[in-house]
Amino acid sequence: MAFALTMLGQFLEYSVASRPLAASFELLESLGFESIPVGDTLPDPYLVYFDGSVAIGLHDRAQQGPQLTFVRPGLRDYVRPLRRLGVTLSHERLRDTEFNSIGFVDPGGQEVVLLEARTFPPGERDPNNMAICGDFFELSVPATDLDASSRFWRALGLADVASGETPHRWRRLEGHGLTLGLHEVRCRPGLSFRCHDLGARVAYLNAKGFSARTGTPLADRGQPSATLSGLEGTDFYLFETGAL
Repeated sequence: MAFALTMLGQFLEYSVASRPLAASFELLESLGFESIPVGDTLPDPYLVYFDGSVAIGLHDRAQQGPQLTFVRPGLRDYVRPLRRLGVTLSHERLRDTEFNSIGFVDPGGQEVVLLEARTFPPGERDPNNMAICGDFFELSVPATDLDASSRFWRALGLADVASGETPHRWRRLEGHGLTLGLHEVRCRPGLSFRCHDLGARVAYLNAKGFSARTGTPLADRGQPSATLSGLEGTDFYLFETGAL
């Protein structure tokens, strides 16, 4: 069991497809994310942005949706134990001549990727950086069966830290450098932030030409929240501090 709890390694980035890259990095820079130098390990053009809490990888490639990407050194040693847990791999690149990676999906359809090594150095928080979205608190993903998704992530080493029944069933888990929110509701995967002066932030984003709208699928109508779209297959969910 202890071996299973180390399988994921450490969370690296939230990976999204971006074609062209320019449109996405302009959005992230406007939100206060800063670029991190990347290596040439991956075959596709690639940028990484960091806000002090979470890294977003922009990839000029086709993929079905955003991916949760982890680093697991010695990756080949973990493939068989993952299969013993009932995990079905969606891809495996494990030859000596290639950069090793594997992929699989959770019960809600969220894709997870494990890499054998980092593809960029750790980011550092800039105390002078202005975080337009506020403070990051979770990666939010849909869970059609909350109990099944929770069991899946617990088996991989995440632990429950919070849960609730309104406005829908949800559970927050932490581990491996990731805070993951599972939501039994129809929504797009996204990055969730808490902030003060939500209305002013939404007005600023719309004035900059971005698509920010009041409300999110994760909050009650009475809870101050907003949704910002702009990255392929994902949203930014903003909540007034104390709303979720």
